[in-house]
Amino acid sequence: MIEKLKDKYVFFDVDGTLAEYRYNDHVSGKNDFGGQTWEELFFGDVFVKNRPLKTMVHLVEQLNPEKIFVLGVITTNHEIDEKYEWFVKYYPSIKRENIIFVANSSLKIIALEQYAQKLNVSKEEIVFIDDKHETIRQTEEAGFKSYHVTSFME
Repeated sequence: MIEKLKDKYVFFDVDGTLAEYRYNDHVSGKNDFGGQTWEELFFGDVFVKNRPLKTMVHLVEQLNPEKIFVLGVITTNHEIDEKYEWFVKYYPSIKRENIIFVANSSLKIIALEQYAQKLNVSKEEIVFIDDKHETIRQTEEAGFKSYHVTSFME
């Protein structure tokens, strides 16, 4: 699979793709948002504790750092700060300016299209990796080569 990514611009989702999708050792619970409470989301250190997926760390290390991007969804400014801190620790080769956050998954297609224009590349030169089947389907239908994170698991 790594060969399919060589010389491509690769955009990775964060939660469930580069990081385990689990917060405080649970995925969801009563009266919370995505596994964490609103209090944790706004004031806690939920995201810096996420476990990186070793297979994906290994994959990122083998790619051209100039062509690695992150395209994740965020909810709060606090989450942005924590995720930047997390990337410095676990994925130091990913440049901060290549980390893109959008408000919801439906905006990922627009972001990919805008980056194709900004980078002056065709959609065929961009690969998108995510854990949500619906987002993968939509980005493939828009002309981007897209993979589910499990495509890279051994």
